[in-house]
Amino acid sequence: MSQKDKEVQLEKKITAKRVLITSFLVDLLDIVLNFTIAVISGSVIMLTQVFEAIADLTASGFLLIGHRRSMRKEDKTHPFGYGREIYFWTLLSALIMFGLTSTLSFYFGWKRFLAPEALHDVNLALLVLVITFFTNFYAFALSYRRLLRRRSPRHIMEIFYRSSLVETKTTFILDMMGSLASLLGIIALVIYVATGDHRLDGLGAMAIGIALAISSIFLLLGIRDLLIGKSASLATEEKIKKAAMKIPEVEGVLDLKTLHVGSEKLLVNLEVHMVNNLSTDELEELIDKIKENIKLEVPSVKYLQVELETPDII
Repeated sequence: MSQKDKEVQLEKKITAKRVLITSFLVDLLDIVLNFTIAVISGSVIMLTQVFEAIADLTASGFLLIGHRRSMRKEDKTHPFGYGREIYFWTLLSALIMFGLTSTLSFYFGWKRFLAPEALHDVNLALLVLVITFFTNFYAFALSYRRLLRRRSPRHIMEIFYRSSLVETKTTFILDMMGSLASLLGIIALVIYVATGDHRLDGLGAMAIGIALAISSIFLLLGIRDLLIGKSASLATEEKIKKAAMKIPEVEGVLDLKTLHVGSEKLLVNLEVHMVNNLSTDELEELIDKIKENIKLEVPSVKYLQVELETPDII
C-alpha cells in the first residue's frame, strides 16, 4: 500500500464520532486531575482548568447529542433531514464556553490577583498541566487532521471558515483552548516559582479567561452563517458546474443555488440548458447522469434537484 493510500485510510478512521468521543474522554480526565490538584495546591490557575474542563465536557456532550440527532433520517416534517440540528447544539457549546468558563476564570483570577496567596505543591500542579497539555493536544490533532485532509497547513484558517464540519470545528477550538490554557498555566506557574510573585497565579487565570472568551466569540461567528443559511464555497460550486458540463448535451448552467443542511450535507438546486430535440426519456436519462456526475465529484451533495431551463433571450 502506498503512502498516499495509507493517509487516505487513516483519514477515514478519523470520524466525527471518534473526534467527539476523544474530546469527551480527555475533558473527563482533565476534570479529575485538575480538581484534585486545585484542592491540594490551592492554585486558582488549576481551578480555572477545572472550569474549562467542565465547560468543555458539557460542550462535548452537547455535540455528541447533536451529532446523533442530526443523523436521523428525513421524514414528512423534515424532508431534508435533521442535519442542521448540529448547529443548535454547537451554538449551546459556544455560549457555555463564553458565558460560563471565560467569565468564572477571569473572576476568580481577578480575586486572586487582588488578594494573592502562596501555593502548595507547585511541582505537582506543573506535572498535571503538562499531562493535560498533551492529552488536549492529542484531541486537537485529531480535529486538525480531520479538517485539513491532506491540504496545506497554510490554509487551515480558510479551511476552518469554509468547512461545514461544525462538530469537528467546535472540538478543534475546544481542544486548542484546552492546550493553550494548560500552556498559559505552565508559563504562569514557572514564572511564579522563579519570581515568588503570588499575583502571577491570578494573572495566569485571567489570561486563560480572556483567551477562552476570544475563542468562543470566534466560534460563534463561525456558526452564525451556517445557522442563517450558508452556501457552499465557490470552489465547491465550481466543481458542481464542471461536473454538470461534462455531459455533452448540457449547453450551459444557468443558475446554481447551494445550502449547507448539516455536517457534510449540501442541498443543491441546479438549472441547466440542454440541446434541442431531445425526447422525454433522453432528458430523464441525462438528468440522472448529471446527478451521478455531481455526487461523484462532490460527495457531500445529499439533496440534488436538476431543472431544465431555457436562457432568456434579450
